[in-house]
Amino acid sequence: MTVRSHLYDYEQSSESGRERHTRWPYARLKDATPTLGDPFCVTSVIVGMEVCGTVVTLNATNSTIIGNVAEGAIYRHNVRNVVTYNNDGPPQTEATWAAVNIGDPVFYDETADVNTAGVCKLSTAPLHGDGATPNPRFGTIQMLQDEVASDFPRGDAQAGLSDLYAVLQCGLNES
Repeated sequence: MTVRSHLYDYEQSSESGRERHTRWPYARLKDATPTLGDPFCVTSVIVGMEVCGTVVTLNATNSTIIGNVAEGAIYRHNVRNVVTYNNDGPPQTEATWAAVNIGDPVFYDETADVNTAGVCKLSTAPLHGDGATPNPRFGTIQMLQDEVASDFPRGDAQAGLSDLYAVLQCGLNES
């Protein structure tokens, strides 16, 4: 079982312009039970183009979050190394995996949440477990301040693994 292993107050970006705090109601989030420090994704009429970011404040009184949606903000998040799913569900099972490397894309993946007991919302899979629905782009794998290039790639192509990575947010997901 994967254990939540990130530190909610971690944020590596210190340069100007890396904070874009916006308010979102729980009802508009793909996961209507947000957790401080976790990735979030706002539902949208255009699948795959949703706004994604990191939860920085929870307000249970009025059921809203404050999330940082800044392009270029770097947070530590658990990322699953799944690339494709068997279209055999629900729940869908993982079909292929890959070692995770610097520069790899990261997606907000509701299927990954199913496979890791609610602890991991990000993966390297561009498509949802149904094999057709695009997962929204969340960001890109980066090095933590204390990592070096030889620390990568991590994981392997033979088994699923959730691990802690620095993820450079892509912001408003306009690409």
